[in-house]
Amino acid sequence: ILWMQQFSPALDGIMKAFTFMGTIEFYMLFLTFLYWVVDPKLGIRVFFVLLLTDVISATSKILLHNPRPYWVGDVKALSKEHSYGLPSSHSSDSIAVWTTIGYQLKKRWVWVVAIVIFLFISFSRMFLGVHFPQDLLLGWAIGLIVVFLFARFGERIGAWFSKLSLPTQILYSFLLSLGFALAGVLAKAIAAPAVDPAAWAHLSEEARELSGHFTLAGASFGSILGYILMKKSASFSAQGELWQKAARYVLGIVGVIIILYGLDPLFGMIAEDETVIGYILRYIRYGAAS
Repeated sequence: ILWMQQFSPALDGIMKAFTFMGTIEFYMLFLTFLYWVVDPKLGIRVFFVLLLTDVISATSKILLHNPRPYWVGDVKALSKEHSYGLPSSHSSDSIAVWTTIGYQLKKRWVWVVAIVIFLFISFSRMFLGVHFPQDLLLGWAIGLIVVFLFARFGERIGAWFSKLSLPTQILYSFLLSLGFALAGVLAKAIAAPAVDPAAWAHLSEEARELSGHFTLAGASFGSILGYILMKKSASFSAQGELWQKAARYVLGIVGVIIILYGLDPLFGMIAEDETVIGYILRYIRYGAAS
């Protein structure tokens, strides 16, 4: 990490750009593009791979509660994070997303682009001082396991799910989302007896918060519900003229932004994030946006 940081500040900009490609803001822009412009089936598949991967990574962070490099050493904090370091969710999410795209599209140039992107996203995290090499390795392992499971069982589960009645589909989708939230609650309870070392405890004060799990829970229910309702009641194709695709994309992004950032201050007046009501409102907000 120290060797990489000797190229700072010259590479700070490009590394922060690659790190941005692993954030929720980027995935919001990118997955909306996949769904509305490229292929809705690909978009929802990639989105769900991302959600499951991120739930596993976020839960593992709380259970393992390992520090980040700049919390414990002489590494420069070129970026700051409030969650624990192991595993790297940027690494797990990016390898899961881009490997899924490569696997689904089955084109050599897509694989090349995918590999370059997830490697640079991952290494940017080391450069910025927020991850150790082992954080990246565990993140890659989690992402690849999720991709393998989806490649192996995804079609089978999808075929089974599509045969269920609409009320049953909605119920199972809701229960799955509750499972995502429960994973965080259980991880926090299990990790509760472990106290972070005094040397960096002040940096990890927010590391066991559950807002991320409720974000993922709401997004999972909202995305699945929207997809099954669309399949039941309206046919949609990503095909069309360039202006039609552009219009769909802009409308989709505007809708997501209005819901996410419009409801945020409104819900903030009702309850703080790290409260039961706050978790429920976050679930609703991200569910509606998805």
